[in-house]
Amino acid sequence: MSRPVAVVTGSSSGIGAAITESLLANGWAVCGISRRAVTHESPYYSHYQADLTDTAQIERAVTSILESYSATAAKDCEIQALINNAGVGHFAPHEGLSLTQIEALTKVNLLAPLILSKLLLRTLKATHGSIINISSFSAHENSSFGAAYAATKAGLRHFGNSLFEECRKSGLRVTTISPDITRTPFYDALSFAPEDDENAAITPQCVAQVVMDVLNQRAGTVTTEIVLRPQRLLLKKGLRK
Repeated sequence: MSRPVAVVTGSSSGIGAAITESLLANGWAVCGISRRAVTHESPYYSHYQADLTDTAQIERAVTSILESYSATAAKDCEIQALINNAGVGHFAPHEGLSLTQIEALTKVNLLAPLILSKLLLRTLKATHGSIINISSFSAHENSSFGAAYAATKAGLRHFGNSLFEECRKSGLRVTTISPDITRTPFYDALSFAPEDDENAAITPQCVAQVVMDVLNQRAGTVTTEIVLRPQRLLLKKGLRK
């Protein structure tokens, strides 16, 4: 039986893990790319270890994926989606960020999706597949103490919209999903986090459901942008890390 394949970055935790579990539960095979290996309870999950700040490691991972699915054993499987989910966050007055932090923000949040999209674009155009970029609500607003983070996410959003215009005639679909504050380990190393109120944050499963809705949309209709926000804005600030 034919089984669609998705490449998912940051599949080891948070939103990426939820997206991966949802894809597997809905009949997809998943190639997860992350630094940290993780086991999902499915024979259709494969992990490819790569540091997304390293272009050579990204290229090696994609080459391995493409070789795997060009093999005879995988002839009934097609790579039909790339989900650029992995991201890092550093928040401080801009002058307080280290050069290493700025470099990591730019490489993981923006450069890696550009490179992955380039490496898989020919394949995804041939399968009339989808690229889904997980951006952030920060891409839509001015962000004090998060100027660099917001810039990378705004760049990712603009890239997605521009790539769709460039490739729409091929049948490629490109969607940007911009979640606001989401209850994940993303905040474990930050000085702020959502309050415990269940309405103060969206869940990774909410984002995963939207990903599935996008992938299941009828051919010929493309949702290019989706913004997800919690019902209430309640933050705990000044946390010691």
